[in-house]
Amino acid sequence: MELWNGFVTLINQVLGGLAHELGNSYGLAIIVMALVVRLGLLPLTLRTAEQGWHQRRKMEAIKPKLEDLAKRHADDPTAHAAAMRTLYREHGIGAGMGSGLLTALVQAPLGLGVYSAIRQGLAGAGSFLWIPRLARPDILLALLVGALSYAAITLNPAMSTQLKTVLQLLPVLVSFIVVWHAAAGLGLYWAASSAVNVLQSALLRRRLRAYR
Repeated sequence: MELWNGFVTLINQVLGGLAHELGNSYGLAIIVMALVVRLGLLPLTLRTAEQGWHQRRKMEAIKPKLEDLAKRHADDPTAHAAAMRTLYREHGIGAGMGSGLLTALVQAPLGLGVYSAIRQGLAGAGSFLWIPRLARPDILLALLVGALSYAAITLNPAMSTQLKTVLQLLPVLVSFIVVWHAAAGLGLYWAASSAVNVLQSALLRRRLRAYR
């Protein structure tokens, strides 16, 4: 707990220093912090997303074989599981799971630390752009975050068409509702992060054109 509090305090101090350097603009400091964090992680998250796309393509290619295995070992779950593992190994499926876990392990504590630091620093934060008080929610900011979330999902080529149809509105609604009820300072961080997600989807779409 002491280590975590020290980590949050350090981020809070960095945010305060950024705000001072940026004309005492805490809102701009939040955006810069979000962009630095997310752009720094972009190569890792982009590689993970690309690996996920390749895994999905491989799964689609072996779907008939999986169906055949299910019929052949319908009465023997153990043999079915062993045959599936062998098939996955032969086609290189599952090799990219570690990077996805690593990405999550890096992003989760860093994101929570930044969010905690922002919450601590919002008491003395003032206005930013059209937002009168960063410590209070702002519906226009919530709409912006929802739009960015929608754009990131729409542009993401690693997500199947079926999943896009089912899940496209859910993250948008969740983002809108959370930011609408959260302090605008936290919403600014979310908005900047969502903008990087849009960039990631666009870059991924460009990189995957070579495989189509």
